[in-house]
Amino acid sequence: MCSSYTVSGLMPGSETAARHPLHERLGACRAAGYDGIWLHYRDYVEQRTAGIDDNALRDLFDESGLRHRGIEFLTDWFLDSDDARRAEAACLDAAMAIGATVISVGGDFGQRDITQGEMVTRFSGLCARAADAGLSVALEFVPWSNIPDISTAVEYLEPANSGLMVDCWHLFRGGMSATDIAAIPTGRILAIQVNDADARPVGRLAEDTLRRRACGDGAFNLTGFARALDSAGATAPYSVEIISPRFVAMTAVDAARLSIDKARAVFD
Repeated sequence: MCSSYTVSGLMPGSETAARHPLHERLGACRAAGYDGIWLHYRDYVEQRTAGIDDNALRDLFDESGLRHRGIEFLTDWFLDSDDARRAEAACLDAAMAIGATVISVGGDFGQRDITQGEMVTRFSGLCARAADAGLSVALEFVPWSNIPDISTAVEYLEPANSGLMVDCWHLFRGGMSATDIAAIPTGRILAIQVNDADARPVGRLAEDTLRRRACGDGAFNLTGFARALDSAGATAPYSVEIISPRFVAMTAVDAARLSIDKARAVFD
């Protein structure tokens, strides 16, 4: 699968979700050989605002032939606010519209001192609402959030439709190793993200994550990562997520082709 940021043409935090039109991104991913794509829920909101209804969106995705589909990346689901409720509704609506099976979410990046007990309770509520829509929820551990590692993330996995998003960047930059993947309960790896990076981070991790490299162009032990996933029985598709100025400057066609070619050279 191709992550939304790999072919968006924009960095996270931009005013809009993508620079390249959606039909171009879908076509580029299919032409490059991808089997699936992640759509950001903000992208869905923008498509609807532009007058594209759910039926038209579903037709675009079905015509693309990209059969694996996911929605990313929901934050603040643990807050009791109108904005948080609107974002969750958009995320679930987006999944239903394009025929996605999983949504990805993250922890508290603002470090607002919410207790883990409250976070776990609210995550269970989110999973229950997702289950009503036939969806699974992939929780992503991120080193500078309040769910920084695998050992913390697995404490959230009581709901049957919950699991983890395992991003090699967060694994390695978070001081973990491929062997830590064995701590994830069987069947609970719902999504996988691959990329690469320099041997050492530059600046804060939240800044360094914006300088990712294509698979094989950095220092990550991607072979060990893949072997650990195989040993854990992971069956989720690999998703290539490269967030970097280099990829932002590319056309959707070039970003899709280079990202998957580099990944195949490593993982094949």
